[in-house]
Amino acid sequence: MAKVPQRPELNALFKLPPKDAIAYLESKGFKIGWDWHETLDHAHSRAFTVAKVARVDLLQDIKSSLITALEKGQGLEQWKASIIPTLREKGWWGKQTVINPAGIEQTVQLGSPRRLKTIFDTNVHKSLAAGRYKGLMASIDTRPLWEWVHISITNPRKAHLARNGETRYYDDPFWLYAYPPTEFGCKCTVRGRRVSDVERLGLRQVETLPEDIEQLQVVIGKSSFTGQDAVALRTRIRVRQNDGQVTYFSPAAGFNSHPASSYLLDTELTKRAADLVGAQLAIQQVQQILLSPPRIKAHEAFVKNSLNFAKPQNMTSTVGVVGMDDIKTLTAKNIAVESPIMTVSDRLLVGQTTNALSTEEWLALPKLLQQIQKVLWDSKKRQMAFVVPVLDDAGQKVIRVSVQSKDGVMEVTDIAKVSSKSLMTNFELIRGNE
Repeated sequence: MAKVPQRPELNALFKLPPKDAIAYLESKGFKIGWDWHETLDHAHSRAFTVAKVARVDLLQDIKSSLITALEKGQGLEQWKASIIPTLREKGWWGKQTVINPAGIEQTVQLGSPRRLKTIFDTNVHKSLAAGRYKGLMASIDTRPLWEWVHISITNPRKAHLARNGETRYYDDPFWLYAYPPTEFGCKCTVRGRRVSDVERLGLRQVETLPEDIEQLQVVIGKSSFTGQDAVALRTRIRVRQNDGQVTYFSPAAGFNSHPASSYLLDTELTKRAADLVGAQLAIQQVQQILLSPPRIKAHEAFVKNSLNFAKPQNMTSTVGVVGMDDIKTLTAKNIAVESPIMTVSDRLLVGQTTNALSTEEWLALPKLLQQIQKVLWDSKKRQMAFVVPVLDDAGQKVIRVSVQSKDGVMEVTDIAKVSSKSLMTNFELIRGNE
């Protein structure tokens, strides 16, 4: 029977090198939200947010202090001692009457010891989980099975305790929706296992089928300033045990996101694709991952957050993969392809004024890049460009996506909606119809 770790093992987890956890926090931009339910799920994986913090400087202070806490190995009390004076000085403390987004006065709870504990626990545990996810992905060749490890201190959650010792393959859809932490205060973690470990250690191997996953819209409360129901997406997963018993597991509202929604999977995909750049199968696998529901939702969160914030935050989203034929073409032109992964920066969303894509086209970009009609070459800039359809499909315009090998990925350097007649200006055709 799998052992449940206690406090000493929990403490040991926090002594792991936090480099990747720190990088995860550093990679986040900012998202302004009023009620907690406005900052749920995949947007939270891409952006740093604290409910009722409407000032970017305060978000920066809180985020920077958490990064410092991870770097120095500080606990909750040390972090609170460092951040409370700043919050008091800037007026974000205690109960106050403020103007909410609807323009109405509202008495709200701003900073408090309890809120700081929630902020610390949630962000630190998610950051450590994201860092651990990167490490697990790097070792799937030798440890393809992942074990849920329940860490019990007091009052263990029965549903989480029931997962202890369950092992699933790393690509089991369960992990896309229920990679811990899956609830406020959850300290469960995941451990990589060899196939031989299952029988040797008495672990339970479980498989999740696509039909075992159900997503429901549920009421989780009311808006504090409109009084309307706050609705969130919750995922319910059917767990089939070897003895035939069936149970269900649901992450709490706000915990449907996953490290695969963050930059860490982009980084690991880049590395793995670079290692396997000569394998067509690897390219196809990465394409499938990019079209998985968590990845599509992560890209949608990236687009919406970038447009709402209205200025670049140095955020990126992985939107496609350069195919093998095009990699060979680039290689023949003496262009070094370190990785076939295509990424787009938020500066292209925010800064474009002419020939801009619609919001719907930005949201659909990963899907559109799997419908390439032509491949072009700009000999002057030494860039490849992919031509994909526009959503309205009137036949008069197309989307041209230019990419260039840079910093280990294929970076999208320009993206524009152009006339079919002027498409070839400054470009030559590599493949596709004239």
